[in-house]
Amino acid sequence: MVDYYKKLSWGRVLVRTIFAIAMFTLIMKYAVNNSVTAKDFIDAVRGTPFAVVLFLDLMDYFIDKTAYYSLYNKMYKAMGGQGQGQWVQSLLAPVLVSAIIFVGMLALLGGTISPDIRQYNKGVLVWVGMMSAYGMLPETGDEPWMTIIWLAAQFAGGFHNVVIFPAGLLG
Repeated sequence: MVDYYKKLSWGRVLVRTIFAIAMFTLIMKYAVNNSVTAKDFIDAVRGTPFAVVLFLDLMDYFIDKTAYYSLYNKMYKAMGGQGQGQWVQSLLAPVLVSAIIFVGMLALLGGTISPDIRQYNKGVLVWVGMMSAYGMLPETGDEPWMTIIWLAAQFAGGFHNVVIFPAGLLG
């Protein structure tokens, strides 16, 4: 019997890529419509604790390396996926991960969770949106893109006010 879960499904990759492009498009439209400057964005990236950025890259690595194997497949089967034709359910896991990243990072970097999006810094919203869209992209686990962007922002800002751990994490 063919094991559909042991090989990369190009259909799932294509749909996840389309979702990610749509998410990036919405983020860019928000940035343009709300006059988000490069400085706003870089300040948001610079204010992100390095431990959080590292965690996101490690989580992306873990998800991509297990996405078509054991853990993800168990979730997929539990959500009703039975074979190659039932791949729509398998898209729910990356969407859920992206939503968790968005809400979690918004709470961490924005200081609160509020249904009023206007309460957040515009640069933080763009950065959090990019992080969650990045979580949707397939096959990115081999490259630490969040760490690279964070380091570039630190270089641009002269490594002033570098945050390693989130406030309150170590006491």
